[in-house]
Amino acid sequence: MTKYPFLAVITLLIMVILTSGCVNNDTSNQTKTYSGNGISFTYNGTWEIANTTSPNAVVAVGDPKTVDAQKNPYTFVLIQKPNATQNNDLQQTYNQNYAKLFNNSSNQRVSEANITINNNKALENVYLTNSSGMQLQMRAVWITQKGIIYVILCGTTPFNFEKEQKNFDLVINSFKAQ
Repeated sequence: MTKYPFLAVITLLIMVILTSGCVNNDTSNQTKTYSGNGISFTYNGTWEIANTTSPNAVVAVGDPKTVDAQKNPYTFVLIQKPNATQNNDLQQTYNQNYAKLFNNSSNQRVSEANITINNNKALENVYLTNSSGMQLQMRAVWITQKGIIYVILCGTTPFNFEKEQKNFDLVINSFKAQ
């Protein structure tokens, strides 16, 4: 028998409390992987594959807690493969797209950057746009993989834009052409 039973009980209680702290039902760090249509990426485990009618869309994922009246999420990532971009120059295609986009007064550039994703040069454009009466802040990342240009278009409301960067980065940093 122990000389200090009170100390043994306290030690046992501390061990139980510490161990129970290691087990939780937090799903915020869970992820899913999309693999299809010649690409793969990881995305937030609470998000779902979204229907898209966007031109040149490969796939879209979105936060089901942010759907509008038409059942479209306004927090999303859309992967596009623009027409006629295979073996075209990334910078030239990017410049042509944004020359046209920013001619429309409902689109306002916020920032531009040259970035690197998985050792690939990429171009990033952040801008504000109005879509169906709602203002969205978009982050478009243009990247060439296996000779094909892809656009990873991330969007949400300006109020949520910074908060969603970790979800956008998860897709962008895991994106691969298969």
